[in-house]
Amino acid sequence: MKRILLTMFISMSILFFIITFLTMPRIHANFFEIPIINKITKSAIFTDALFMMMSTEVPQLETALATNEVEVPQWSKLLLEGAAGVTPRNFSSLLNLELPGKNPISPIQLAATSSHSDHMPVESPPPDFEELLKEDAEETKEEKTKEQTTKQEEATIFIYHSHSWEAFLPLLGDKQKKPSNASSTNNSKNIVMVGSLLSQQLEKQGIPTFHDTTNVTAGLHAMGGDYYDSYDFSRKTVQQAISNNKNIQYFIDIHRDAQRKDITTATIDNKPYAKLYFIVGIEHKNYKQNLAFVEQLNQALEAKYPGISRGIFLKDKSEGNGVYNQDLSKKSILIEIGGVDNNKEELQNTSRALAEVISEYHSNAKDLACRQVFSKSCSFSYTIK
Repeated sequence: MKRILLTMFISMSILFFIITFLTMPRIHANFFEIPIINKITKSAIFTDALFMMMSTEVPQLETALATNEVEVPQWSKLLLEGAAGVTPRNFSSLLNLELPGKNPISPIQLAATSSHSDHMPVESPPPDFEELLKEDAEETKEEKTKEQTTKQEEATIFIYHSHSWEAFLPLLGDKQKKPSNASSTNNSKNIVMVGSLLSQQLEKQGIPTFHDTTNVTAGLHAMGGDYYDSYDFSRKTVQQAISNNKNIQYFIDIHRDAQRKDITTATIDNKPYAKLYFIVGIEHKNYKQNLAFVEQLNQALEAKYPGISRGIFLKDKSEGNGVYNQDLSKKSILIEIGGVDNNKEELQNTSRALAEVISEYHSNAKDLACRQVFSKSCSFSYTIK
């Protein structure tokens, strides 16, 4: 009997310790630094589970909850919510899970020029892949991407596009077209064109740059994938680039936002610019290295071109991919340049400004590395054509 009582006492003590630990996030945040515990203690599922376990042991609690019209959850409901993220009898929970931009949890906003919620990033809805594939098959492209001047094996910067179909309404030539339909496989009308502009400007600054112009729509179709496999597809592209060239220092994934012109455009020194912003995925252990890199670029951009940046946004898996291939390199970034309404002049001006800041950062980094090796100042100059 004593052994049974002792076992029960030890079990209850352990259970009490676990519950106390989980319900006091300051303790584990300050001393144990376990991020997963923070997520658990902030979870509604954890609260429901705790209520349910306590009510089974304390009948008075169940009565009190019923009196206050608080429903004690069932195990089946908790298991479904925990495993699938879907709440029974709540259809909107399924929409929030599947539709981009519908999740009520917003990305964390850093160093932003505006804190208004209507200035936050807007993800474009998944395109109609069938229509894009037809366009790619039937269309005769009037403007082809310029031939690469730098081989991938020689590049310092690698530019690519996880959503290469993201296009611009002015370039599509259809002002009546809905923003949600701003998609194209024509590289003179979509985000690939912006990558070409940036690549050309970086080359002019003397930085060997390789621009990957892969048709992601066709690539995903060939592998039997869809919109939600975009980052898995581009990850293979980045990994292949790394295997081909260990000396690539910067990986830049370029996208465009779905916000309208009044939010995505700035006038600086009487010139129109497409605003940009940075996305940093925080679902990997080394994200702070990418964040430090992005913060320096953002600060330099705002110093030279006040108002050009919409800021830095941190995203976890609740608001997208959460990694964005940024775990593959400490200087891997995602940049959203412009929105659906920006024209080529605005995009070109921004590409030139961004290339200028990146080249200065690259030059300063090389100078610092040289001084660390030779203990003296080293100068690097680029010829601007």
